[in-house]
Parts: sequence; C-alpha cells; structure tokens
Amino acid sequence: MDEEEIGILSDPNNMEQVSDILQRFLKNNENVFSFPNLSENSRALLWTALFQQLQNPDAAPVHALSLASVRVLSRDKEGLENLITEKWITVLIERAGLYNFEVLDEESAVPIINIPNKDVAMEALKCLCNIAFNSEVARALCAHTSIAQGLVARMRVYKDIPFKEDIMLYDMKLLFILTALRRDIKLKIRCELHGMDYLISCLNELLLEASRTEIVGATSGLVEGGPHYFLNDSQQAIACENLKTQFNLVLQATTEEEDEAMYMKIMPVLTALLYAHTTCEEKLMELRINIANLLTSVPLTFYPFLTPQLNSGEKAQYVFDGRNMDALQALVQLLQYKLTNTTNTKYQYENLSPILTVMNKCARGCREQRKYLRQVVLPPLRDVHRRPEQGHTLRNQMCRLLTTPVTSVRDLVAEFLFVLCKEKVGRMVKYTGFGNAAGHLAQKGLLGGSEGALYSSSSDDSDTDEYLEAQPNIDPVVGCTMPPRVNPFEGMSEEQKEYEAMKLVNLFDKMVSEGVVKPARVGPDGRPQPIEHVLEFREHTPNRPQS
Repeated sequence: MDEEEIGILSDPNNMEQVSDILQRFLKNNENVFSFPNLSENSRALLWTALFQQLQNPDAAPVHALSLASVRVLSRDKEGLENLITEKWITVLIERAGLYNFEVLDEESAVPIINIPNKDVAMEALKCLCNIAFNSEVARALCAHTSIAQGLVARMRVYKDIPFKEDIMLYDMKLLFILTALRRDIKLKIRCELHGMDYLISCLNELLLEASRTEIVGATSGLVEGGPHYFLNDSQQAIACENLKTQFNLVLQATTEEEDEAMYMKIMPVLTALLYAHTTCEEKLMELRINIANLLTSVPLTFYPFLTPQLNSGEKAQYVFDGRNMDALQALVQLLQYKLTNTTNTKYQYENLSPILTVMNKCARGCREQRKYLRQVVLPPLRDVHRRPEQGHTLRNQMCRLLTTPVTSVRDLVAEFLFVLCKEKVGRMVKYTGFGNAAGHLAQKGLLGGSEGALYSSSSDDSDTDEYLEAQPNIDPVVGCTMPPRVNPFEGMSEEQKEYEAMKLVNLFDKMVSEGVVKPARVGPDGRPQPIEHVLEFREHTPNRPQS
C-alpha cells in the first residue's frame, strides 16, 4: 500500500474508495505475516488511518474491513510495541462488544450484552488476540481496562447470542492468551471474577448442546445408551481453548475449600469430555491432550471420579470391577497415540510427560484404575522369546523408554510400570528385564531386592502356561529366553584360553584406569556404591560352601 492510498484512507468522505483499497489490500495480503516494504512512518500512518475510520460512526460500512486490515497488520511484530496506544486498545474492546454490558446486581443479576454486528465483533476479537499475543505493551494496557470483566460477563449469557459459537471461540482464545501471559489478569479472573466457575459452566452447556450418540457401530466404538457425545469442529475448538484457559487458572492456588469445590465440578465435565467423539482422530486427540494437561494439576484424591461406579441399567464399552472405564481407556488411547507418533527424543518430554503424569496419578490414586491399567499395559506374558523392548505393544513401547536419554520421561515411565507391578522388584524385572529396570531400581535403592510400598495381598498375577514352560530358560537380564550360545573357548588349548582371559583383564583395567567405567557394588542401602579396588568385591559377600 503506497502513501497515496494511505492518504485516501484518512478521508472520511470517500467511503467507496476506502472500501476498494481495503478489499484490495486484504486480497493481496491474505496469507502475509510480515510487511518489510512498509517504512516505519508509513506503518504508523496506516494504523492511524484505520483507527480513525473505526472511531468515525459515519464510517460504519467499512469498520469490518478496517478491522480485518488491522488483523492482518498485527501479525507482524515489527514496531508493534511503538504503535499500540491505550485509545486503540479501547476502540478494539468496544468494537468486540466487551464494554457493552451492565451488571445490575453483584451476585444474581444477568449481564446485558449488546453485540450489534457479528463481523465487526469477530474481527475486533481476532485483532485483540493477535495484538495481545505479539505485544507486551498491549497486554499491559489490557490489564488496565475492564476487558477481563467483559469476557467473564459474556460467558454468563452466551445462550442469548445468536452467533455464540463464533464469539465463544475467540473469547476463549483471548482469555487463554491473557491468562497465559499476564499474571495480574489471571489472578483477577480466577480470584475476583470466579472465572473457573463460568468456564466449567460453558463446558457443561457445550456438552448439553452436543449431539448425543446412542448407536452401535464398530467404527464409532459406542454402545447403545452409553453417555457419549459428538462434538462438531466448532464445539471441539471451543472446548480446547476453554481447557487451555482452565489449565492456566488452575495453576494459581487458592484456599483448600475453594479448590476442593472446584475440582468436584471439573471432574464430571472432564470425564464426559473423555467420552466425546469428534469428526476425526486428529481433533479427538487434540481434545484429549488438553484434558490430560488439565488433569496433571488435579490432585490424586479426585482421580476415582474418572471411573464412576455403574448403576443399575447404565452401560459402558469398557467395564472393570463394576466401574465405567471408558474415560480411562480414552487416556490409554491417547498414550498409545503419543507413543506411536513421538519418534524424536527431542520432543519426548513435551509430548509424553503430561499423559505419563496422568497415568501415574491414575495408577496411584485408584486401585481399580491401577488394576485395569495393569491388564492393558502389562497383560500376562505369553511371548517370552522376544526382548520386552521389541514389538509394538504398549509394554514394548514403554520398555523402550526405560533407556531413553530423556531422564524425566524415563523416570515417569519407570515409576508407572513399577506401580503397576505393585512396587515389587521381581515382578518389575519379569516384565521389563533387569537391564531395563536396573536404573530405576538403583535410584530407589532396590538393587538388593527389597520391596517397596505395601499393596493388597490379593493378586491377579496368574502366569500363563507359555511363561511357566519357558521360565527356567528366561534370562532375567534381558527378560526373555536366549538361544543356546556357542562356547567361544571350544577347540582352544589351555594356553590360548589363558591368553584370551589376560587380554580381557587388560582391556577392563584400561577402561577403569581411563575412567570409562567405574566398578561398583550394591551397598547396604540398595544403591550402587563405587569401589577403589576389585578385591572389595570379596568383602561382605555371603560364605559359600566348600566343595
């Protein structure tokens, strides 16, 4: 856009030309995210001209186009901090309909929201999202306005807005950005405006409006009468933004009584959302990822609510010990999806730590959930001829992560498997192999074989016929049977054997002296302790019978 066109934009009496210029600008820059050709002066003049149009009531026909142009320009961070003013932020908030509300009574009154024009309100919200995301100055200015009150007030009357799904989506996006990047706004929404209550109510309303699915189908995986919902793309997007905002707010602690009441409201909604289905797997997994992220902040004591007891006449696809396990199975499917699609160790922590944290909490927080997860992740052993880390089952994939260089992920996986094994060393070694489990056992001081926390004495750990038959030949280090090995000393004379043995001793001595390896033994605390001399291995060893 040249200076002549910018000059025309400043003319309040030439709406037709202004409209043509803005339409052409939007068409040419639909997918543009930076404007290096605009000088600092031209950029300032263009922004000023656009906001002059927005402040002119007679220019109402081009307000939506002006806002769309601001939206496109606000994608570029260059010079944005110097351009934004409090007046312009106020104009955007007004055009978004966030100042047009009245609260008649502090407690019981319903706010009155007036949004005269859908296109104008939508474009203004998109502008606020871009500017708030790209500019700290803009966020600081927002903190000094009543934008938070406007957003929370509007949550109370979405049902009265004819195009509410469009408005809800960008309201939630703006709430997420502001609560993620401004602590003062987050505190205000959480503590003063009770934003969590309204966010949870919005999700409840969303589920009530979602179509109820009560059909039997192999592809849908639903059962007749099951409490499943189908979210369209718009509802799914709103739910995801809502959950992300709740995650930001939950991180801000309040009193224990308030937290307990809040979690009691959250858990049934999250459980219902885990029952939900969407238009495609990608959107379904995105929804479940956001649910898992929020669940990481939920205390253990509330996890049993994920798997409610089935009452008479209630049905579910996955049932265990009389409980509805559909929500837990949805989390298992998310774990499988994440494990399958995370091949680069660079992204392991980001992709896997939330769902692994949730799995650990499920296993520790509810006995029935632990038993169900054990059944799914560590079923009775049948294939004992392959190493635990070889294959595509959940057990195989988890065992592979026991040796990942990403220590935080490795520890989460090890802790999860250890809890599923009732914190029994022998059972952990049985399912993972001692080589894979050694690091975790050493960390916990269990290399000596002592057991961890006490669990119920009853056990469903029934060994399969295949396991019992192969058990004498299973190598506990690798966790599977090993083919017979050829004796490397076969055909050698005694002198050759002694020569090869000395070569091995010299190589080991070289590695020790150069610090490549450090000999250690298991100390009294069950952890490895370094030794200075090989003869220390002979100390504190049990007496062996003389032949």
